[in-house]
Amino acid sequence: MKFSALSRPSAYLHLLCGTLVSLALPIAHAQPAADTWPSRPVRLIVPFQPGGATDVAARALGAVISRGIGQTVVIENRPGAQGVTGAVATKNSAPDGYTLGLLPSSVVCVAPYLRKNMPFETLKDFTPVGMIGLSPLALMVSSTLGPKTYDEFIRYAKANRGKLSYSSPGVGGSGHLYGALLDKAYDLDMQHVPFQGGVPAAQATAAGDVTMTMADLTSAQALLAAGKLLPLAIAGNQRWPTLPDMPTFSEVGLPVKLVGWTGILAPAGTPPAIVERLSAEMRKFTGAAEGREFLLRIGQTAAPTTPAEMATVLREGCPPWGVAARQAGIQPE
Repeated sequence: MKFSALSRPSAYLHLLCGTLVSLALPIAHAQPAADTWPSRPVRLIVPFQPGGATDVAARALGAVISRGIGQTVVIENRPGAQGVTGAVATKNSAPDGYTLGLLPSSVVCVAPYLRKNMPFETLKDFTPVGMIGLSPLALMVSSTLGPKTYDEFIRYAKANRGKLSYSSPGVGGSGHLYGALLDKAYDLDMQHVPFQGGVPAAQATAAGDVTMTMADLTSAQALLAAGKLLPLAIAGNQRWPTLPDMPTFSEVGLPVKLVGWTGILAPAGTPPAIVERLSAEMRKFTGAAEGREFLLRIGQTAAPTTPAEMATVLREGCPPWGVAARQAGIQPE
């Protein structure tokens, strides 16, 4: 299986310079019979701006699904409210198999515990299709800050209590929670500085505008390659394959065992036969060696799952984020 058109993130970013296809598709409100689906293009809502890891994954995955179902998969970027806008657009679409949302755990698992008046209920308003990959965030600092290891940074932070800050991709997301847990664990009294995405959060850290960041490796890829950022630790229990010397949060003793993920969800009520077909097409991407390699290059490890397996993740994997939020002392905003 070849994903040649999107085999490298840099190639994809080059394509973004061209004209993006606008969406002007009528949305049917009658549920189709599974044997007549699909009879027209499927739209895949991405809740962030073009160019980020989620968007890149969506376009590679969409190309594979398109070949499998014989219809175009049109990517629709719906940024806003750190992903909540795109999630609501997915929820409010007709459950006919023609609208899907590529939604990260930061939106459907984390945000409900950190935001007031959420406009959706994850278990009620969405039908899980399948996960794409695990996307752990990393603790990174400017290479000019001084500390070169996690332990050195903690000593530095304790010596400068009340003077430090941390950036994240936005209020109510995983980065916000991770930073708050770090702050709570060591009583650092750090200021949270949210940005509209991981890239500006990483850039602000590299520039010295904030002390550290909790962001995904893809957002920081160019800065890491240029030596402007140092990755000190990464979420989860497994070291990152391309950065084997970077310890995990578990290894350094940071009480953050939760790892973010991205996945495809459909509006609640989407016919099961269509959901199963879409999930099978997804696994052609996430289960293939080239798909796994592609995801690794954009900061994710492949996580092929069935709809039932993803339903278990939503049901059992989301509540621990709420426990972590309470441990961090975060009040919903």
